Amino acid sequence: MAVYEITGTHTGVSKEGVNFLQPADSYQNMYNGFIYRQVLQSRFGFTQFSLRRVSDNIVTDNTRIMGIFENVLTSGVNNIRETLVVTKKFLYRYNDTTNVFDRIPMAGSAPAGGFNIISNNEYVSGTTYPFKDGTNRFLFTGKGMTDVYSYNGTNVQSFTLDNPDYADPIEGALTNAWYIIWFGERLNLFYPTIAGQTYPQAVLYSGIRDTLGNGDKFNVPGAGLLSADTYEYLNGACVLGNVIIANFSQSNWTLEKTRDAFNPYFWRKIPSVLGTDASFSFQEWNDEVRSLGRTGIIRTDNRVSLRIDNKIPFFTADEIDQELFDLTYGGFDPIRGQFLFSYLDKNSDESLTQDKVLVNNYEETTWAINDQRFSVFGNSTNGINFVMNDIYEVNNPSWIAMDSTEEIWNRIGIGKETQKTLAGDDDGFVYELNQDFDDYFATISAITNAPQAVLTVADSAFKAGDRVTISNVEGMTEINNFDPLNPYAPFTPYTVVSATNTSITIDKDSSDFGIYTPDTGSITKVISFYAQTIPFNPFRSQGLKCRISHVEFLLDCNAGFLEVDVFEDEESTPFKSNILVIPDSDRKGRQWVEMSINNEANFMTFALKQESPALQVRLTSMRIHCEPGAYTSA
Repeated sequence: MAVYEITGTHTGVSKEGVNFLQPADSYQNMYNGFIYRQVLQSRFGFTQFSLRRVSDNIVTDNTRIMGIFENVLTSGVNNIRETLVVTKKFLYRYNDTTNVFDRIPMAGSAPAGGFNIISNNEYVSGTTYPFKDGTNRFLFTGKGMTDVYSYNGTNVQSFTLDNPDYADPIEGALTNAWYIIWFGERLNLFYPTIAGQTYPQAVLYSGIRDTLGNGDKFNVPGAGLLSADTYEYLNGACVLGNVIIANFSQSNWTLEKTRDAFNPYFWRKIPSVLGTDASFSFQEWNDEVRSLGRTGIIRTDNRVSLRIDNKIPFFTADEIDQELFDLTYGGFDPIRGQFLFSYLDKNSDESLTQDKVLVNNYEETTWAINDQRFSVFGNSTNGINFVMNDIYEVNNPSWIAMDSTEEIWNRIGIGKETQKTLAGDDDGFVYELNQDFDDYFATISAITNAPQAVLTVADSAFKAGDRVTISNVEGMTEINNFDPLNPYAPFTPYTVVSATNTSITIDKDSSDFGIYTPDTGSITKVISFYAQTIPFNPFRSQGLKCRISHVEFLLDCNAGFLEVDVFEDEESTPFKSNILVIPDSDRKGRQWVEMSINNEANFMTFALKQESPALQVRLTSMRIHCEPGAYTSA
């Protein structure tokens, strides 16, 4: 009997179709999972990055996160790193003392009522930029704004109206731009609007920054407006080394420096196979920029642009809502080496915001789809920095008991100094990725006895349709459907019927349950992991069926379990379903767990799945014990 061992490498199916056993093509579909160092695992969850301040109106203005940035303020001889969030109305700064985002006051000519960005795809671009004295400020603008704004560490002002060093370009008054970048000692604005006219192929650049303030002027020698020689529209701009990569609708270009201070740039077209349609899908990393077009995903360096989606060749055309394609937003997770593209699924019930994330694992060249509702991504080194002795002294209800904490215990106290990948959503929440093994979490303060139980919860972003578990409730103990002390036990999630930020209705009749003890318990959204193998038959080229006796799974003993469905010949119903595969040893790092098959087919497909709010499965390898069967024509 032959033994075939499968370790996960690439995911997806190439344009050439399915190979029944190609070692580099182990999985054809993956949801809420990823492969890291050849180990298949369910994805990590996320936690709320900070508290929201109702007093600052961040809740009641229904604000959507439109940009997350790390700004560097120069203060004397020290640099201060700040995490900034731009919503549809205001700029916020993370306060690591109070663990909230404080709203930055509007001053001068900045609108007191906020920016009032209307459309969800009118994202914000920002850059740290020095004053003439060398101290830093943060400049930001976007296609949904009516000005360029400046934040100096104290308040937000109009860059064009409140800045004495500013001077308009000779073409007229500057209104805004889609992208703003400090590059080449100049301020550069791409896709600007000047005197009411947009320049969709151009960059507006200032004079060279000096002590006279020429870096804020667009009418001095060395400043100017330079258009690329194309009719296409600009759909992305970011720094890549010593050049700026500009993504256009049907091609890609570089903006490169010259040696002439009065004509500092020139445009150069890069050989391209296609262009970019989502104007904020671009993301740079490791000397390349990745972005999304309706006909494919491309990577661009300063020499060539190539498609990288050969394993998911029709994804952007078939899976992303084409009418709202521009909602797509790109990010990068340096912790896991993953490109992230938040998008609206074409089959979604959502109408105006993203509900899925396409994940491209940079080092593993794998693809997955995550169920996450993120509007934008960003990175930061700021964050809470609690130590073990603080856990009963801070206002963190999740630390009431050891088994209810949302923090990883052996990492408390080291969080602040580490690199963090952040994401924002449509409700104004900011989250930290790669945290714990669940997603949305909230403490409960009240539960009704009703045909559909209504939970009063801490400020959170649960939505109708979410599958959730409830733990550690006292009094009304019947409503607990998950035991953190026995995470391997079977459980049935509840479904959220409706939700606001502080109220959740679930599909559970609690009319006859006990009386709830106030301020006990928590609710958590589970992560539903799923991975499907390529159809398996190593004897297909001989015209033979495959008979499989059993399969072995090498699982981490402290990292959860698997449920397995087995399909033959791509039938819609598995002939084996929900087979539990779980290690029984806690003395080993990994253990082989066997599952019996004893069946013959033209080919078989294995669906690996797990649904849990607390555990992350890790599958290192899968061994299939098989032998040739009858002829396929029999």
